Amino acid sequence: MDSKNIFLDFDDTLVDFHDAEAYAFYKLTKYYKVESTFEDLKLFMKVNQSHWEAFQNNLLTKSEVLSKRFEAYFDLQALKVNGEEADHVFRDELANAPIKYFPKTLETLEMMKEHHNLYIVTNGVLETQERRIDKTPFGKWFDGVFVSEQTGYQKPMPEFFDFVFNEIGEEKRENAIIIGDSLTSDILGGKNANIDTCWFNPRQKVNDTQIMPDFTISSLSELTEFI
Repeated sequence: MDSKNIFLDFDDTLVDFHDAEAYAFYKLTKYYKVESTFEDLKLFMKVNQSHWEAFQNNLLTKSEVLSKRFEAYFDLQALKVNGEEADHVFRDELANAPIKYFPKTLETLEMMKEHHNLYIVTNGVLETQERRIDKTPFGKWFDGVFVSEQTGYQKPMPEFFDFVFNEIGEEKRENAIIIGDSLTSDILGGKNANIDTCWFNPRQKVNDTQIMPDFTISSLSELTEFI
C-alpha cells in the first residue's frame, strides 16, 4: 500500500503508557498515604479505562472522567478524596514520569519520516500530553500533533478526524492510515474516518470485538513491511 500520511496514537503506541500510569498511581497513593500493591494498580487501571470508555461513548464529560475515576477508585478503598485534587496530582506525576518506548520505535520513526508525513493523534488533556510529548525527540519527525482537547472531539468520533484533515488538507485522507493500540478508539476511529487502520498489539491481546483492523502488528518496525 502507499500510505503517505501516517497517524500514530501516543499512549501505548509510541510510548508505554502502562509504565507512566504505574509511576503516577504510586505517587498518588503515596500522596494520600495509602499502601498500594500491584493488584491495586490493576484495579485502578480497570476503573480508569471504564471511565474513559464512557467518555468515548458520550456517557460522561471529560471533566467528569478526570475527577470521578479517582473518587470511584478510592471509594473501593473506603477513602473519600477530592476528585479534582487527585486528578491534578495524578496528571502532574504522569507528566513527570520517565518516557519508556516500545522496541524499535525511534528507529522506525526515523526511517518512516524519510518517505511519509507523520502525525500524532491522541485523546487526553492537552497540557498533560504536551508536557509528555515535549520530553521526547518526536518534534523532529512529526508534522503535527492533535490532542482531543484542542479539536473539541475525541477518537473514535469522525469529527476528530475531520478537524485533523481540515488542518492538514482533505486530500491527504485518501492515502492515510492510523496506527494505535485501542480498537474502540483508534481502529474504530479510523473506520469512521474512512482511512486504513493498523492495530498495534504488542501485548498480544485478544480481539473480542466486532472491530476488524486492516492490519495488525506487534512492533512498529513491522510497518516497513507494508507501508
